[in-house]
Amino acid sequence: MSFERDVELLTTGAALCEPTPASRLELMGPDRERFFGGMVTAAIEGLEPGTGRFGFITDVRGRILASAAVLTLEDRLWLEIPKGRGRTIIEHLEKYIVTDQVEILPLGDMASLRITGRRSAEILTDLGASAALDLTEPWSHTQVELLDYQARLVREGHSPVPAFSLWQSSAIAPLMADDLAEAGLRRVGREAAEALRIEHGHPLWGVDYDEANLPQETGIEDAVDYEKGCYLGQEIVARIHYRGQPARRMCRLVFEPGHSPSAGAEIEFDGRTAGAVTSISPSPRDDAAIGLALLPRRAVEALPDARLQLDGRNVSFEPLSPGT
Repeated sequence: MSFERDVELLTTGAALCEPTPASRLELMGPDRERFFGGMVTAAIEGLEPGTGRFGFITDVRGRILASAAVLTLEDRLWLEIPKGRGRTIIEHLEKYIVTDQVEILPLGDMASLRITGRRSAEILTDLGASAALDLTEPWSHTQVELLDYQARLVREGHSPVPAFSLWQSSAIAPLMADDLAEAGLRRVGREAAEALRIEHGHPLWGVDYDEANLPQETGIEDAVDYEKGCYLGQEIVARIHYRGQPARRMCRLVFEPGHSPSAGAEIEFDGRTAGAVTSISPSPRDDAAIGLALLPRRAVEALPDARLQLDGRNVSFEPLSPGT
């Protein structure tokens, strides 16, 4: 299928998409919620089974070690974090276990399938997973049977169109994907989903930001709960929120028609290097390329008249804000 047809399918129907690469962890033990609640920016203590949150695992300086989707089950927590961060995060968390009754394990045998699109809940219902209609809150989840497979169905957050993940054994997931395709669910390339992600303004850890960044620089405002109890790095994160502004802001870029630089290309503002393109894609709406970049506060404060320069051409931009 073409890029344009893939975008149309995601915005008007539903399709089987390649999920963002991820690692998964499991926390068990009676102190799991209290312990992990002290390590993450989201409020996870007291969540009901079948609910979840998105937050950042931060260090003592408030820097983001990983993003984390947290799913609450009856007797454990499941975490989805960026691919390749499992060992680092386990070692980080284990340093802070003193008398806590908590065990942290990799979920190495877990994979996911991603079904995305305006009609994704309807399509899942037609295939036997009627619970999809009840999963209306981001990161809500339940166990379902779909095409004779058992899987954990998760309503994803931060998606420009409704999106669901099916968490399944890594050995079974490819078979399940083939059967979903045979049942009529069409596959789309990752390029279309990536274009919608960038247009929607959802940056990814390891692509658009990393351990050098603070939560406020990402533009993902709902990842931090400023009313929750203490967590590692909270003092610095709270100080920036209440007393100041981050030095950099995640911004959405719009390039001139015919101008499509590569990720990593340096951006200039006011004659000086201001940052680099972190994500780039064709626009799902027109012939201009779009992207994301972390830019200094001085550039953002110069809006609406400010323009960036890349390859001698103008680049329009706007900061990500709550709700984007």
